[in-house]
Amino acid sequence: MAEQAERDLIIFSNSPGEVSGWVRPFVDTLVSSGKAGLFRTFLIIHPCQFGTGREPFVAASFPGIDHIVPPSRYLAYLLTGSWRRRFGVREEGVIISLGGDLRHPVIFNRRMRLGYRLYAYSDNPNVPGKEGNYERIYVRSGTIRDRYIRKGVQPDRVVVTGDLVYSSVHALKSRGEARHLLGLSEGDTALAVLPGSRDFEMLNLLPVFLKVLKDAGEKFGFLKYFLLKSPYVSYDLIRRAVGPDSGIEGVERISGELRWADAEKVWYVDFGSRSMKVLEEGLEYWGSAFDLALTVAGTNTIQLAYRGVPLLVVTPLNKPEIIPFNGVLALLKWIPLIGKPVLRRAFLRYSRRFKYSALPNIYEDEEVVPELFGVIRTEDITNRLFCLIDSDEPAVIKKRLERFRLESDPAETIVSSVFS
Repeated sequence: MAEQAERDLIIFSNSPGEVSGWVRPFVDTLVSSGKAGLFRTFLIIHPCQFGTGREPFVAASFPGIDHIVPPSRYLAYLLTGSWRRRFGVREEGVIISLGGDLRHPVIFNRRMRLGYRLYAYSDNPNVPGKEGNYERIYVRSGTIRDRYIRKGVQPDRVVVTGDLVYSSVHALKSRGEARHLLGLSEGDTALAVLPGSRDFEMLNLLPVFLKVLKDAGEKFGFLKYFLLKSPYVSYDLIRRAVGPDSGIEGVERISGELRWADAEKVWYVDFGSRSMKVLEEGLEYWGSAFDLALTVAGTNTIQLAYRGVPLLVVTPLNKPEIIPFNGVLALLKWIPLIGKPVLRRAFLRYSRRFKYSALPNIYEDEEVVPELFGVIRTEDITNRLFCLIDSDEPAVIKKRLERFRLESDPAETIVSSVFS
Protein backbone atom coordinates (compact mmCIF):
# COMPACT_ATOMS: atom_id res chain seq x y z
CA MET A 1 0.00 0.00 0.00
CA ALA A 2 1.08 3.59 -0.65
CA GLU A 3 1.18 4.50 3.05
CA GLN A 4 3.86 1.83 3.57
CA ALA A 5 5.85 2.99 0.53
CA GLU A 6 9.51 3.73 1.18
CA ARG A 7 9.53 6.89 -0.95
CA ASP A 8 7.54 10.11 -1.05
CA LEU A 9 6.28 11.97 -4.09
CA ILE A 10 5.20 15.56 -3.44
CA ILE A 11 3.43 17.41 -6.26
CA PHE A 12 3.04 21.18 -6.15
CA SER A 13 0.33 22.95 -8.14
CA ASN A 14 -1.84 26.03 -7.92
CA SER A 15 -4.90 26.85 -10.08
CA PRO A 16 -7.57 25.17 -12.27
CA GLY A 17 -5.66 24.94 -15.55
CA GLU A 18 -2.61 23.38 -13.92
CA VAL A 19 -4.50 21.04 -11.61
CA SER A 20 -6.71 19.64 -14.39
CA GLY A 21 -4.35 20.10 -17.33
CA TRP A 22 -1.04 19.07 -15.75
CA VAL A 23 -1.56 17.23 -12.46
CA ARG A 24 -4.37 14.98 -13.71
CA PRO A 25 -2.51 13.54 -16.74
CA PHE A 26 0.66 13.17 -14.67
CA VAL A 27 -0.98 11.11 -11.91
CA ASP A 28 -3.06 9.17 -14.45
CA THR A 29 0.15 8.17 -16.20
CA LEU A 30 1.80 7.36 -12.88
CA VAL A 31 -1.06 4.99 -12.05
CA SER A 32 -1.18 3.35 -15.48
CA SER A 33 2.59 2.82 -15.43
CA GLY A 34 2.36 0.91 -12.16
CA LYS A 35 4.65 3.37 -10.35
CA ALA A 36 2.01 5.03 -8.15
CA GLY A 37 2.14 2.27 -5.54
CA LEU A 38 5.87 2.83 -5.04
CA PHE A 39 5.27 6.25 -3.51
CA ARG A 40 3.28 7.91 -0.79
CA THR A 41 1.88 10.71 -2.95
CA PHE A 42 0.98 14.22 -1.78
CA LEU A 43 -0.56 17.07 -3.72
CA ILE A 44 0.16 20.50 -2.25
CA ILE A 45 -1.98 23.36 -3.56
CA HIS A 46 -0.03 26.49 -2.81
CA PRO A 47 -1.55 29.99 -2.64
CA CYS A 48 -2.27 31.59 -6.01
CA GLN A 49 -4.21 34.71 -6.99
CA PHE A 50 -5.80 32.73 -9.83
CA GLY A 51 -6.96 29.87 -7.62
CA THR A 52 -10.65 29.21 -6.98
CA GLY A 53 -10.50 27.47 -3.60
CA ARG A 54 -12.03 24.33 -5.14
CA GLU A 55 -8.77 22.81 -6.40
CA PRO A 56 -8.44 20.35 -3.45
CA PHE A 57 -12.02 19.13 -3.97
CA VAL A 58 -11.53 18.58 -7.70
CA ALA A 59 -8.20 16.82 -7.14
CA ALA A 60 -9.85 14.48 -4.62
CA SER A 61 -11.31 12.59 -7.59
CA PHE A 62 -7.88 11.97 -9.16
CA PRO A 63 -6.40 8.48 -8.77
CA GLY A 64 -3.12 7.78 -7.03
CA ILE A 65 -3.04 10.73 -4.59
CA ASP A 66 -2.89 9.79 -0.90
CA HIS A 67 -2.94 13.25 0.71
CA ILE A 68 -4.14 16.63 -0.57
CA VAL A 69 -2.84 19.71 1.23
CA PRO A 70 -4.85 22.94 0.70
CA PRO A 71 -3.15 26.37 0.71
CA SER A 72 -3.96 27.15 4.35
CA ARG A 73 -2.44 23.88 5.59
CA TYR A 74 0.58 24.34 3.37
CA LEU A 75 1.25 27.77 4.88
CA ALA A 76 0.80 26.32 8.36
CA TYR A 77 3.42 23.66 7.63
CA LEU A 78 5.81 26.32 6.37
CA LEU A 79 5.32 28.49 9.45
CA THR A 80 5.50 25.71 12.04
CA GLY A 81 7.75 23.22 10.28
CA SER A 82 5.36 20.50 11.46
CA TRP A 83 5.38 18.40 8.31
CA ARG A 84 7.75 15.84 9.85
CA ARG A 85 5.60 15.47 12.96
CA ARG A 86 2.43 15.05 10.89
CA PHE A 87 3.61 12.75 8.12
CA GLY A 88 7.12 11.60 8.95
CA VAL A 89 9.79 11.66 6.25
CA ARG A 90 10.94 8.92 3.90
CA GLU A 91 14.64 8.66 3.17
CA GLU A 92 14.03 9.00 -0.55
CA GLY A 93 11.65 11.36 -2.26
CA VAL A 94 10.80 13.40 -5.29
CA ILE A 95 9.19 16.83 -5.50
CA ILE A 96 7.74 17.96 -8.81
CA SER A 97 6.27 21.37 -9.55
CA LEU A 98 3.26 21.20 -11.87
CA GLY A 99 2.14 24.80 -11.79
CA GLY A 100 3.02 28.09 -10.15
CA ASP A 101 6.11 29.68 -8.71
CA LEU A 102 9.14 27.37 -8.76
CA ARG A 103 10.32 28.87 -5.49
CA HIS A 104 7.64 27.08 -3.43
CA PRO A 105 9.07 23.54 -3.77
CA VAL A 106 12.62 24.79 -3.11
CA ILE A 107 11.61 26.66 0.05
CA PHE A 108 9.50 23.74 1.26
CA ASN A 109 12.29 21.22 0.63
CA ARG A 110 14.72 23.29 2.68
CA ARG A 111 12.29 24.27 5.44
CA MET A 112 11.31 20.65 6.09
CA ARG A 113 14.91 19.42 5.68
CA LEU A 114 13.79 16.79 3.18
CA GLY A 115 16.66 16.72 0.73
CA TYR A 116 14.39 15.39 -2.03
CA ARG A 117 15.16 15.61 -5.74
CA LEU A 118 13.41 18.49 -7.51
CA TYR A 119 11.74 18.43 -10.93
CA ALA A 120 9.33 20.77 -12.68
CA TYR A 121 7.15 21.19 -15.73
CA SER A 122 6.91 24.87 -16.56
CA ASP A 123 5.80 27.10 -19.42
CA ASN A 124 6.65 30.50 -17.94
CA PRO A 125 10.35 31.35 -17.61
CA ASN A 126 9.38 34.97 -16.84
CA VAL A 127 8.25 34.07 -13.32
CA PRO A 128 11.09 34.52 -10.81
CA GLY A 129 12.24 31.17 -9.51
CA LYS A 130 15.11 29.08 -8.17
CA GLU A 131 15.59 27.09 -11.36
CA GLY A 132 19.16 26.13 -10.52
CA ASN A 133 17.90 23.83 -7.75
CA TYR A 134 16.05 21.56 -10.18
CA GLU A 135 17.51 18.39 -11.66
CA ARG A 136 15.24 18.71 -14.68
CA ILE A 137 12.79 21.31 -15.96
CA TYR A 138 10.42 19.96 -18.60
CA VAL A 139 9.04 22.47 -21.08
CA ARG A 140 6.58 22.66 -23.95
CA SER A 141 8.82 23.98 -26.71
CA GLY A 142 12.34 24.79 -27.81
CA THR A 143 11.55 28.50 -27.47
CA ILE A 144 10.81 28.12 -23.77
CA ARG A 145 13.90 25.94 -23.35
CA ASP A 146 16.06 28.69 -24.87
CA ARG A 147 14.59 31.24 -22.49
CA TYR A 148 15.45 29.09 -19.47
CA ILE A 149 18.98 28.62 -20.76
CA ARG A 150 19.31 32.39 -21.15
CA LYS A 151 18.30 32.64 -17.48
CA GLY A 152 21.32 30.52 -16.60
CA VAL A 153 19.85 27.00 -16.36
CA GLN A 154 22.27 24.38 -17.69
CA PRO A 155 21.14 23.13 -21.14
CA ASP A 156 21.17 19.47 -20.11
CA ARG A 157 18.66 20.24 -17.35
CA VAL A 158 15.94 21.64 -19.66
CA VAL A 159 14.03 18.97 -21.59
CA VAL A 160 11.44 19.60 -24.31
CA THR A 161 8.49 17.23 -23.91
CA GLY A 162 5.66 19.00 -25.72
CA ASP A 163 2.59 20.45 -24.03
CA LEU A 164 1.57 18.47 -20.94
CA VAL A 165 -2.05 19.57 -21.51
CA TYR A 166 -2.02 17.36 -24.61
CA SER A 167 -1.89 14.34 -22.30
CA SER A 168 -5.17 15.43 -20.66
CA VAL A 169 -7.15 15.23 -23.90
CA HIS A 170 -9.30 12.10 -23.99
CA ALA A 171 -12.60 11.23 -25.66
CA LEU A 172 -14.89 9.08 -23.52
CA LYS A 173 -17.68 9.26 -26.08
CA SER A 174 -17.60 9.10 -29.87
CA ARG A 175 -19.13 11.96 -31.83
CA GLY A 176 -22.19 9.90 -32.66
CA GLU A 177 -22.72 8.77 -29.07
CA ALA A 178 -22.28 12.25 -27.60
CA ARG A 179 -24.57 13.92 -30.13
CA HIS A 180 -27.22 11.25 -29.64
CA LEU A 181 -27.19 11.80 -25.88
CA LEU A 182 -27.56 15.55 -26.45
CA GLY A 183 -30.50 15.03 -28.79
CA LEU A 184 -28.71 16.58 -31.77
CA SER A 185 -29.76 15.87 -35.34
CA GLU A 186 -27.42 15.73 -38.33
CA GLY A 187 -28.23 19.29 -39.39
CA ASP A 188 -27.68 20.85 -35.96
CA THR A 189 -24.63 22.96 -35.16
CA ALA A 190 -23.59 22.33 -31.56
CA LEU A 191 -21.92 25.20 -29.70
CA ALA A 192 -20.03 24.64 -26.45
CA VAL A 193 -20.19 27.62 -24.09
CA LEU A 194 -17.31 27.85 -21.60
CA PRO A 195 -17.55 31.01 -19.46
CA GLY A 196 -14.63 30.21 -17.18
CA SER A 197 -13.58 28.62 -13.89
CA ARG A 198 -13.25 31.70 -11.70
CA ASP A 199 -15.83 33.88 -10.02
CA PHE A 200 -14.91 37.10 -11.82
CA GLU A 201 -15.13 35.39 -15.22
CA MET A 202 -18.53 33.84 -14.59
CA LEU A 203 -20.10 36.86 -12.92
CA ASN A 204 -18.99 39.31 -15.57
CA LEU A 205 -19.10 37.36 -18.81
CA LEU A 206 -21.89 34.78 -18.55
CA PRO A 207 -24.68 37.41 -18.70
CA VAL A 208 -23.03 38.91 -21.77
CA PHE A 209 -22.82 35.47 -23.37
CA LEU A 210 -26.54 34.98 -22.69
CA LYS A 211 -27.37 38.06 -24.75
CA VAL A 212 -25.13 36.82 -27.57
CA LEU A 213 -26.69 33.35 -27.46
CA LYS A 214 -30.24 34.72 -27.45
CA ASP A 215 -29.55 36.69 -30.64
CA ALA A 216 -27.66 33.80 -32.26
CA GLY A 217 -30.43 31.33 -31.46
CA GLU A 218 -33.05 33.61 -32.99
CA LYS A 219 -31.03 34.06 -36.18
CA PHE A 220 -29.83 30.47 -36.65
CA GLY A 221 -32.50 27.88 -35.94
CA PHE A 222 -30.02 25.04 -36.39
CA LEU A 223 -27.78 26.35 -33.58
CA LYS A 224 -27.90 24.38 -30.31
CA TYR A 225 -25.84 25.58 -27.37
CA PHE A 226 -24.77 23.95 -24.12
CA LEU A 227 -23.09 25.36 -21.02
CA LEU A 228 -20.05 23.28 -20.02
CA LYS A 229 -19.81 23.67 -16.27
CA SER A 230 -16.27 23.77 -14.93
CA PRO A 231 -15.69 21.47 -11.93
CA TYR A 232 -14.31 24.56 -10.18
CA VAL A 233 -17.67 26.34 -10.47
CA SER A 234 -20.59 25.80 -8.09
CA TYR A 235 -24.24 25.97 -9.07
CA ASP A 236 -24.63 28.81 -6.59
CA LEU A 237 -22.10 30.78 -8.63
CA ILE A 238 -24.00 30.06 -11.85
CA ARG A 239 -27.21 31.20 -10.14
CA ARG A 240 -25.57 34.47 -9.12
CA ALA A 241 -23.95 34.90 -12.53
CA VAL A 242 -27.25 34.74 -14.40
CA GLY A 243 -28.96 37.02 -11.88
CA PRO A 244 -29.87 40.66 -12.53
CA ASP A 245 -26.89 42.13 -10.68
CA SER A 246 -24.16 40.41 -12.73
CA GLY A 247 -22.42 41.37 -15.96
CA ILE A 248 -19.96 44.02 -17.06
CA GLU A 249 -21.32 47.46 -16.29
CA GLY A 250 -22.13 49.40 -19.44
CA VAL A 251 -22.05 46.29 -21.63
CA GLU A 252 -25.32 44.87 -22.97
CA ARG A 253 -26.34 41.68 -21.20
CA ILE A 254 -29.43 39.81 -20.05
CA SER A 255 -30.24 37.91 -16.89
CA GLY A 256 -31.73 34.46 -16.56
CA GLU A 257 -32.65 31.77 -14.09
CA LEU A 258 -31.05 28.48 -13.11
CA ARG A 259 -33.68 25.73 -13.20
CA TRP A 260 -33.56 22.07 -12.15
CA ALA A 261 -35.40 19.70 -14.53
CA ASP A 262 -36.34 16.83 -12.25
CA ALA A 263 -37.52 14.55 -15.06
CA GLU A 264 -34.12 14.73 -16.79
CA LYS A 265 -32.02 15.19 -13.64
CA VAL A 266 -30.16 18.12 -15.22
CA TRP A 267 -29.90 21.87 -14.78
CA TYR A 268 -30.91 24.47 -17.34
CA VAL A 269 -30.25 28.18 -17.65
CA ASP A 270 -33.43 29.90 -18.87
CA PHE A 271 -33.02 33.33 -20.45
CA GLY A 272 -35.53 35.27 -22.49
CA SER A 273 -37.60 32.66 -24.29
CA ARG A 274 -34.64 30.31 -24.63
CA SER A 275 -33.01 27.62 -22.54
CA MET A 276 -29.51 26.12 -22.30
CA LYS A 277 -28.69 22.74 -20.76
CA VAL A 278 -25.81 22.61 -18.26
CA LEU A 279 -23.36 19.75 -18.87
CA GLU A 280 -21.20 18.49 -16.02
CA GLU A 281 -18.86 15.86 -17.41
CA GLY A 282 -16.62 18.22 -19.38
CA LEU A 283 -14.86 18.03 -22.73
CA GLU A 284 -13.66 14.47 -22.11
CA TYR A 285 -17.26 13.27 -22.24
CA TRP A 286 -18.96 15.79 -24.55
CA GLY A 287 -16.15 17.32 -26.61
CA SER A 288 -16.66 15.12 -29.67
CA ALA A 289 -20.22 16.43 -30.09
CA PHE A 290 -19.31 20.06 -30.69
CA ASP A 291 -18.89 21.94 -33.96
CA LEU A 292 -17.93 25.27 -32.38
CA ALA A 293 -17.04 26.78 -29.00
CA LEU A 294 -17.47 30.19 -27.37
CA THR A 295 -15.00 30.48 -24.53
CA VAL A 296 -12.93 32.67 -22.28
CA ALA A 297 -9.15 32.48 -22.43
CA GLY A 298 -7.46 29.67 -20.53
CA THR A 299 -6.32 26.06 -20.70
CA ASN A 300 -9.64 25.15 -22.33
CA THR A 301 -8.60 27.03 -25.49
CA ILE A 302 -5.70 24.68 -26.19
CA GLN A 303 -7.73 21.63 -25.13
CA LEU A 304 -10.34 22.59 -27.73
CA ALA A 305 -7.57 23.10 -30.29
CA TYR A 306 -6.18 19.62 -29.63
CA ARG A 307 -9.69 18.27 -30.16
CA GLY A 308 -10.00 20.12 -33.47
CA VAL A 309 -12.99 22.21 -32.34
CA PRO A 310 -13.08 25.71 -33.94
CA LEU A 311 -13.43 28.32 -31.20
CA LEU A 312 -14.02 32.00 -30.59
CA VAL A 313 -12.08 33.29 -27.58
CA VAL A 314 -13.31 36.34 -25.64
CA THR A 315 -10.99 38.19 -23.26
CA PRO A 316 -12.61 41.44 -22.10
CA LEU A 317 -10.43 44.06 -20.44
CA ASN A 318 -13.34 46.38 -19.67
CA LYS A 319 -12.82 46.07 -15.89
CA PRO A 320 -9.13 45.37 -15.18
CA GLU A 321 -9.70 46.01 -11.49
CA ILE A 322 -11.55 42.66 -11.13
CA ILE A 323 -8.57 40.65 -12.46
CA PRO A 324 -6.18 39.24 -9.80
CA PHE A 325 -2.72 40.85 -9.83
CA ASN A 326 0.61 40.62 -8.05
CA GLY A 327 2.78 43.41 -6.68
CA VAL A 328 2.06 47.12 -7.14
CA LEU A 329 -0.92 46.54 -9.43
CA ALA A 330 -2.58 44.47 -6.71
CA LEU A 331 -2.23 47.36 -4.25
CA LEU A 332 -3.66 50.00 -6.57
CA LYS A 333 -7.23 48.73 -6.39
CA TRP A 334 -7.28 49.43 -2.63
CA ILE A 335 -6.36 53.12 -2.93
CA PRO A 336 -9.56 55.18 -2.47
CA LEU A 337 -10.87 57.22 -5.42
CA ILE A 338 -7.81 57.15 -7.66
CA GLY A 339 -6.66 53.54 -7.29
CA LYS A 340 -9.01 51.79 -9.71
CA PRO A 341 -8.80 54.39 -12.50
CA VAL A 342 -4.98 54.35 -12.29
CA LEU A 343 -5.00 50.54 -12.29
CA ARG A 344 -7.29 50.51 -15.33
CA ARG A 345 -5.02 52.79 -17.35
CA ALA A 346 -1.85 51.01 -16.23
CA PHE A 347 -3.19 47.57 -17.08
CA LEU A 348 -4.56 48.54 -20.48
CA ARG A 349 -1.17 50.03 -21.33
CA TYR A 350 0.56 46.86 -20.06
CA SER A 351 -1.81 44.59 -22.02
CA ARG A 352 -0.62 46.14 -25.31
CA ARG A 353 2.56 44.12 -24.93
CA PHE A 354 0.57 40.97 -25.66
CA LYS A 355 -0.74 40.21 -29.13
CA TYR A 356 -2.96 37.31 -28.12
CA SER A 357 -4.82 35.80 -25.17
CA ALA A 358 -5.81 32.42 -26.68
CA LEU A 359 -3.19 29.73 -26.08
CA PRO A 360 -3.28 28.34 -29.65
CA ASN A 361 -2.46 31.84 -30.94
CA ILE A 362 0.21 32.38 -28.28
CA TYR A 363 1.83 29.04 -29.10
CA GLU A 364 1.98 29.78 -32.83
CA ASP A 365 2.41 33.59 -32.56
CA GLU A 366 -0.37 34.09 -35.11
CA GLU A 367 -4.15 34.13 -35.12
CA VAL A 368 -4.93 30.44 -35.56
CA VAL A 369 -8.35 30.89 -33.93
CA PRO A 370 -10.41 34.11 -33.80
CA GLU A 371 -10.28 36.06 -30.59
CA LEU A 372 -11.54 39.34 -29.12
CA PHE A 373 -8.94 40.76 -26.75
CA GLY A 374 -9.40 44.19 -25.18
CA VAL A 375 -12.32 46.47 -24.34
CA ILE A 376 -15.25 44.61 -25.85
CA ARG A 377 -18.91 45.37 -26.54
CA THR A 378 -21.59 42.69 -26.72
CA GLU A 379 -22.18 43.37 -30.41
CA ASP A 380 -18.48 42.66 -31.07
CA ILE A 381 -18.98 39.11 -29.81
CA THR A 382 -22.32 38.72 -31.56
CA ASN A 383 -21.04 39.92 -34.94
CA ARG A 384 -17.92 37.74 -34.77
CA LEU A 385 -19.90 34.66 -33.75
CA PHE A 386 -22.42 35.28 -36.54
CA CYS A 387 -19.58 35.41 -39.07
CA LEU A 388 -18.18 32.18 -37.69
CA ILE A 389 -21.52 30.37 -37.88
CA ASP A 390 -22.60 31.72 -41.25
CA SER A 391 -19.44 31.00 -43.27
CA ASP A 392 -16.89 28.38 -44.22
CA GLU A 393 -14.45 29.74 -41.62
CA PRO A 394 -14.89 26.81 -39.18
CA ALA A 395 -13.54 24.42 -41.84
CA VAL A 396 -10.54 26.71 -42.34
CA ILE A 397 -9.88 26.88 -38.60
CA LYS A 398 -10.27 23.12 -38.25
CA LYS A 399 -7.59 22.67 -40.92
CA ARG A 400 -5.26 25.02 -39.03
CA LEU A 401 -5.81 23.08 -35.82
CA GLU A 402 -4.30 19.97 -37.39
CA ARG A 403 -0.87 21.37 -36.50
CA PHE A 404 -1.68 20.82 -32.80
CA ARG A 405 -0.71 17.19 -32.73
CA LEU A 406 2.17 15.54 -30.93
CA GLU A 407 3.95 12.31 -31.83
CA SER A 408 4.55 11.30 -28.21
CA ASP A 409 2.73 11.62 -24.91
CA PRO A 410 4.35 14.37 -22.75
CA ALA A 411 3.12 12.84 -19.48
CA GLU A 412 4.67 9.50 -20.35
CA THR A 413 7.95 11.22 -21.25
CA ILE A 414 8.05 13.11 -17.93
CA VAL A 415 7.11 10.10 -15.77
CA SER A 416 9.65 7.93 -17.53
CA SER A 417 12.38 10.54 -17.10
CA VAL A 418 11.68 11.34 -13.44
CA PHE A 419 11.28 7.75 -12.26
CA SER A 420 13.78 5.91 -14.45
